[in-house]
Amino acid sequence: MSKPPSAFDALMSGARAAAKKKPPNSTTSSRKKRKSPPPPTPAPASTLNPSSNSKTLDSQDSVKHEPPQKKLRNVSNSSSQEKNAELRKLAPLLKKKPSEFKPSSVATWEKGDPVPFLFLSLAFDMISKESGRIVITDIVCNLLRTVIYSTPEDLIPVVYLSANSRSSQSMMRKPDALTIRKVFKTFHLIAKESGKDSQEKKKNHIKALLVAATDCEPQYLIRLLQAKLRIGYAEQTLLAALGQAAVYTEEHSTAPPEVQSPFEEASKIVKQVYSVLPDYDKIVSALLAHGVWELPNMCTFTPGIPVGPMLSKATKGVSEVLNKFQDVEFTCEYKYDGERAQIHYMESGSVEVYSRNAERNTGKFPDVVAAVSRLKKSNVSSFILDCELVAYDRAKKKILPFQVLSTRARKNVTMNGIKVDVCIFAFDLLYLNGKALLQENLKIRREHLYASFEEESGIFQFATAIISNDVEEVQKFLDQAVDASCEGLIIKTLNEDATYEPSKRSLNWLKLKKDYMENVGDSLDLVPIAAFHGRGKRTGYAIRILF
Repeated sequence: MSKPPSAFDALMSGARAAAKKKPPNSTTSSRKKRKSPPPPTPAPASTLNPSSNSKTLDSQDSVKHEPPQKKLRNVSNSSSQEKNAELRKLAPLLKKKPSEFKPSSVATWEKGDPVPFLFLSLAFDMISKESGRIVITDIVCNLLRTVIYSTPEDLIPVVYLSANSRSSQSMMRKPDALTIRKVFKTFHLIAKESGKDSQEKKKNHIKALLVAATDCEPQYLIRLLQAKLRIGYAEQTLLAALGQAAVYTEEHSTAPPEVQSPFEEASKIVKQVYSVLPDYDKIVSALLAHGVWELPNMCTFTPGIPVGPMLSKATKGVSEVLNKFQDVEFTCEYKYDGERAQIHYMESGSVEVYSRNAERNTGKFPDVVAAVSRLKKSNVSSFILDCELVAYDRAKKKILPFQVLSTRARKNVTMNGIKVDVCIFAFDLLYLNGKALLQENLKIRREHLYASFEEESGIFQFATAIISNDVEEVQKFLDQAVDASCEGLIIKTLNEDATYEPSKRSLNWLKLKKDYMENVGDSLDLVPIAAFHGRGKRTGYAIRILF
């Protein structure tokens, strides 16, 4: 006989059902396109650092700061239900314009106490019912300001949870209310569980959270665990709100005199810093300790922390490429059909290999680790290499299809256990000997690349490239790339607008594939006969159509 469902199963089932419900106006296909939020309307002029004689901002851009020593209301004697009821009553104040909002008006806990997880859940609930990005940014900004004001040490867990980057249980008493700190710590424990009985241990951690959850907390706990928060705001909105919140509570420095709009500039700074150092721990800690204006100096491009790769835009033909780059020197490179990789070599001699999604793949490619360590030149002490790892037949000196590479084991690979050889095709160098090269143009980065490594056929090679603006020559080079089992070409600017832009799909890199080209390839007459229903954000659409 099958066992009856446990209390935990019932809790999980109910929470999942709640998580799947569509919030009103949050994910419908008819949602209007959001406008980018303008800087919030600033409050009357005041100094950013009251304790100093620093200059004030212009009245149209000054900000109002919360008194750092203001006492929060004393609710220590209130029951848990009363605290939750008061928090639910006050939470809608987060929707006020930041210039009119006071963090002390919603903080129902003592200063320094852990922030209740219900506070974050209620904010998520409000965001899920909004469709305007300006209002969403205001809510997130005020949420972060409240945390900075009351419990700064909880800001890192709040940012991580907001980013959402992925048996019966009897108790003698009702568990304590969830706090953001406790939820974040439990998520860490779940992520670290491994080995024997790890699944059971993970279930027990989740049980403890769900049993203690109240109100709308179960719904957002499940969504966070599934990495499917989907309440209508993206990571860029979080970063913009973090910058604005920092300006409102800035105590460390005033905005530089040349800054006309501190809110807008602070948002840009946080986004730019995150693009080169996508580590919330480091960014938030530096922001709290040194202020938003010092972030670019405190948070820099660092080996061991992968950045998002620069990506290319599709184009339909050689003539279109020449039209876009008609007055600019550019280069054409083979576009290899493999796995994008970012290889980090630290001064300690350790090597890490990361995927395009910042996943650690070092255990998958021990041969790559050995190759770059052996083939770097003696004067190279550290580097970050952008490259493509391609399945390669060394006997026939031939590139193999991506499908062959995908058969390779994914972790704990040994040198003796390798069945699919790979060749490293290097095309960019982002960091060399302690210096970031992101702001250098491609011509200089390529010179550093060629001077820093030795080639070895079938193991480490530079991407095949030419410099030409002749239509026939580029077309011939494209044909050669296809004949060499490549997907096509990547066309890149060499000198002008040729910096490396992490996590950006740039018009300064164009991809030219036969699949994209007009008047190329066979035409087929097909009839769709089946499709899968889309789920989540693809609800209402047909996906994976069968012809």
